[in-house]
Amino acid sequence: MTEFIPPISDRETDELIEIANCKDENIWQKEAIKQAKKELIKRNISQEQQNKISKEKKTIQKLEIEAELQRLENNKTESYTVFEMVILFLFGPLIFFNIFGLSHHTIFTLSSENYFLKLKQRILIFVLSFSAWFIYLNYSSNKSEEKRLEEIEKIDISDWKKRHGY
Repeated sequence: MTEFIPPISDRETDELIEIANCKDENIWQKEAIKQAKKELIKRNISQEQQNKISKEKKTIQKLEIEAELQRLENNKTESYTVFEMVILFLFGPLIFFNIFGLSHHTIFTLSSENYFLKLKQRILIFVLSFSAWFIYLNYSSNKSEEKRLEEIEKIDISDWKKRHGY
């Protein structure tokens, strides 16, 4: 007799019913199915009770699937609040590259969780944010360069020219 880990006899009744009623040998070996059926007989679980428990389990699974589908459907139209949009715009590059180490939604998780509206908003906000940051940094860099050149122009180098023969 093959030993399974954990042993078939130590498993919950629901799991034994699932094993015993498994038709696919790729999921459970024949020996496991036999042991599960024997253990159910030892526990005095009739086929009628097995069917009832199995049916209840399928009903619960069906309800869970329906709830998940409803959640995914609701996610399609969920939008960012104005405050969230402002934060995403102001800190877009930092959030995009996860500088803060926060676990924000990424574009990939938004897509996999069916947040289509949020995904579109996030992409648009990030494009605008990156553009604004680029324009600001470019402008700031140009201004500081102009200021540096003005300071250089203000310096009187006539004494230096006389000493060095220019």
